[in-house]
Amino acid sequence: MLTCLLEDIQSGIYQEGQKLPSERELMEEFGVGRPAVREALSALGRMGLVELSPGMRARVCKLTLRPLLEEMRATLQIYSSSPDGWRQLHDLRLFFETSVARQLAHSITDEQLGQLEEVLESQRHFLEHSEIRSFAEADIAFHRLLVEFLGNPFLGLLAEGFAGWLITPLYASMQVRRQSERSCTAHQAVFEALTRRDPDGAEQAMRLHLEEMRAIYQVDTMVETQWDNALFAHAPKHGADLAFPAIKSSRGAAAATAVTPEKISG
Repeated sequence: MLTCLLEDIQSGIYQEGQKLPSERELMEEFGVGRPAVREALSALGRMGLVELSPGMRARVCKLTLRPLLEEMRATLQIYSSSPDGWRQLHDLRLFFETSVARQLAHSITDEQLGQLEEVLESQRHFLEHSEIRSFAEADIAFHRLLVEFLGNPFLGLLAEGFAGWLITPLYASMQVRRQSERSCTAHQAVFEALTRRDPDGAEQAMRLHLEEMRAIYQVDTMVETQWDNALFAHAPKHGADLAFPAIKSSRGAAAATAVTPEKISG
């Protein structure tokens, strides 16, 4: 039944804004019970293909990638909770964003460069006024714009997944002013290479930036053996559970760098 409804939506039998048959009509058409009908409709709803409202017939929605994004974010957060997961996701991000920078250098417009410059100005403003959360969001906005300019929604989906995964560790790391300044400098280097329409320069600037952030997040040093050794080497005699509470209770190696002040410190 689900396969048939998917084919009908894909082929245009049911178009955007059109209502599907009622539950009773679907039961008769496919010779199934109400639970099977509701299960199929629920699956279509999770895919973002239909809108479901109590007491109303399902309505075909405009197709978006939002449902995939929500599932992707949840998966990335779970996957990145281990040191190996962190390393592998950073490897993926490095491959992805250096390719984006290189490709964009061939096609970026003056208008798009102006948008990037506005984001850079916002970052400098937030840094000057020690607005950590806004600075981190502007940092991610810079990377998101690069992908958006390529005009491929599937690349945008991946970028949004990275954004949701990175905001918490980025916020923690940016509380050290020196690291925030490095991020601004790195973004400026990417921007200047794009302004020159220099693919090699843009790729290299992005690579240096992400590798530096990788070191800040301590992805490579927080391997499982070091994690365990650190816990037990610094633990009180009555047990290791009290040692490094940020690592024990938080997801991801970057939690070890988290601090509590609400202002960027030197």
